[in-house]
Amino acid sequence: MKTVILTHSDCDGICAGAIALSKFPNADVFFTKPVSLYDDLNAQEADRIIIADIAITRKDITEVIGLLEQKSRKSEIFYFDHHPLPEKARKKIKDTIAVYVNGEGSASELIYRHYQKELPSERIWLAIYGAIGDYEERTEFVKERLLSWDARALYFQASTIFLGIKDKDFEGYDAKRAIVQTLAEGHNPSDVAGLVDAAKRVVKDEFSLYELIKQNAKRLGDIGYVKDLYSFGFRGPSALFAATVTNSRVGMAVYNRKNNLDITIRSRDYSVELNSLAEDAAEAVGGSGGGHSQAAGARIPFDKFDDFLKAANRLLKRKGSKDSA
Repeated sequence: MKTVILTHSDCDGICAGAIALSKFPNADVFFTKPVSLYDDLNAQEADRIIIADIAITRKDITEVIGLLEQKSRKSEIFYFDHHPLPEKARKKIKDTIAVYVNGEGSASELIYRHYQKELPSERIWLAIYGAIGDYEERTEFVKERLLSWDARALYFQASTIFLGIKDKDFEGYDAKRAIVQTLAEGHNPSDVAGLVDAAKRVVKDEFSLYELIKQNAKRLGDIGYVKDLYSFGFRGPSALFAATVTNSRVGMAVYNRKNNLDITIRSRDYSVELNSLAEDAAEAVGGSGGGHSQAAGARIPFDKFDDFLKAANRLLKRKGSKDSA
């Protein structure tokens, strides 16, 4: 029975993919992302398809659900995701495919909880690593499991993944696929040759990045931002540092891509739902956005950044100032 795993290439996606591969050790692993989910799913011919940690963008909901319906006639489809989706769409997907799990926590936690009785007990570590990497370790499930282990060691291992994969030696899909394989076999992230050294290089670079952002960040309203720095692999820290150095609620790191602007968004104010902010502000200028409540992103037309900033600031004003929240 041919099995294919489609997962995200960040820490949570890598760990979710490793949990799935631990359950189905002969599966093929492919990395995808929300904007390419339709094409990547459409290209798969397998008896079983597992999708993990891939959001469905608002503008693609109808097309993706249609493809899931089509694929489910020949394939058993399992979908594990934690990105917000309208209830009507969630119900439609649940009624269409074999298993659809969409809820609170990381994708790693969701897929582990589904298969935990069929996995070695130590695979809980992967669920915890993925949760830490996606800022989702505050769920009751993860907090309770952390009590059984040395949390400091688990944070080190999680950091080895989410920092190490930013390094040029591990940013490619083949290198990340090797990490998935290593984790699925029961080894630790620190057992991956070169990954700890890569994480150390990245930490050093992040401190240098902070100094660079101090010199280049700008602010409009309650949003700090930087544009086109060399550090594309450090988008999350760049966005967060932009908020920090400008004393803003929200930070953005903006990069010119081939056909659009790629924007990463972070916030120091956890009352701001960044996924909604990104989605609504991007749609207002003809783009798309989404993500998590604390980590989101958007893709917009080249000439719409000023309008995007204004739309995002309007949305922030509706939420109220940080001091009054």
